Amino acid sequence: MTSPKYMMITVAKCAPQQYDHVIEHLNGLASDLKKGAGAATTRHGIIATGEHTGQIILFQTYAEMNGIDRAFGVYETSSAYKGLVHDLGISVTLRNILRIEDVGLQNPSSNVPAYGVVTRTVSPGLDMDKMVDVVPHFEKSGAMVFRYCTILTGTAAGHRLLVAGYPSMDAIEKTYDSLRGSAEYNAVLETHEVEWRNIIRITG
Repeated sequence: MTSPKYMMITVAKCAPQQYDHVIEHLNGLASDLKKGAGAATTRHGIIATGEHTGQIILFQTYAEMNGIDRAFGVYETSSAYKGLVHDLGISVTLRNILRIEDVGLQNPSSNVPAYGVVTRTVSPGLDMDKMVDVVPHFEKSGAMVFRYCTILTGTAAGHRLLVAGYPSMDAIEKTYDSLRGSAEYNAVLETHEVEWRNIIRITG
């Protein structure tokens, strides 16, 4: 699977009793984005921890920045998107564009993860060598996908975002057990200050 170069993340509020209907519409929107904007991947879920707990999140990735421009065009015509905004009354609270750095995950899965872990950090540089060195800890513990990104927009522009998908909570636990005390992870922490880390329940 070719590694995409850009990601757009959207977070939105919705009433918990609307989750089932929202997920149904998100599945339709994901299909529209793949067909109409050329999205390489789409994932959506419900944020389980942190300041946006209970809000929905949508990830889209693209091979080029023009794909994000096309995504906004899809929003204007997609009945699924109109249903989310007008019928279900979701309210966007955050949207950012990110550049994805290739860290060389050997066998990313195209299957839908059960959970995602998103970590935001501050670092003066990319430190690609250090990030590549920690990838095996994620791979051997069961991570299905791992993205290392630079945030390009918003108040956190220039910060880094690490996004990983897992088949289970057990795989998350194994990953951080492996990272804890490892020389590779400690080397990353020397230059990356963790701002927050949150778990997402993936819904599609």
